[in-house]
Amino acid sequence: MKISLRTLTVTSALFLAALLGTLLRPTIAEGHKRAALDGTVPKQIGEWRELPSPMIQVDTSVPTTEGTNRDQPYDDLVSRTYVNAKGEQIMVALAYGSQQRQEIKIHRPELCYPAQGWQVDSLKRTTFPVSTAESAGGIPGFRLVAKQSNGPGYELVSYWIRIGNTYSDSAWTTRMAIMKEGLQGRMTDGVLVRVSQRSNKPPASDDVFKRQEQFAAQLVAATAPEGKILLVR
Repeated sequence: MKISLRTLTVTSALFLAALLGTLLRPTIAEGHKRAALDGTVPKQIGEWRELPSPMIQVDTSVPTTEGTNRDQPYDDLVSRTYVNAKGEQIMVALAYGSQQRQEIKIHRPELCYPAQGWQVDSLKRTTFPVSTAESAGGIPGFRLVAKQSNGPGYELVSYWIRIGNTYSDSAWTTRMAIMKEGLQGRMTDGVLVRVSQRSNKPPASDDVFKRQEQFAAQLVAATAPEGKILLVR
């Protein structure tokens, strides 16, 4: 029985792909000691204290257009609202996943919000005033303004995404970071740190974002070491 060149080529390619998939199958990286974020992130941060009945936040676990896999990418989720003596409120969402893969990974807010009835008005890069061993000059992140599709409300969002020891500035960067770890036989972790506030109008200045970024820095500083290592590197 003759085997065509095309059949032989396809068969060889499938065999090679299977072999590489086995050899390069990532293992979970021996990372830092896992701790429950809810128990390590304080409920009092400077002048801010947790509000017992927080408002409903945009869900970080809703699938987005980055993929159709509906598996939950997170092992630990914290959703809180903090309030100060003036009655001002800041929402906090922390979403940690110990195993970041191409098909199951951190959901980016600029994709999560439209999936839940919001429009992204603007998305700008920023730097959070948080110094770490890997980022002495601050942590790179984003400022996002989202508008309700069927209403007058806005949400002003500041966030960063950590994948392993790097901070993701795009979906492409996230994919590349996961791929590089996979090629070395490792499966890395990741986290979304998001702080936000609701408003009836778009921001007139950067002041609200600066306050959010400062609050995020205070949150990291106040978090117990075993939880802090999950938020920043």
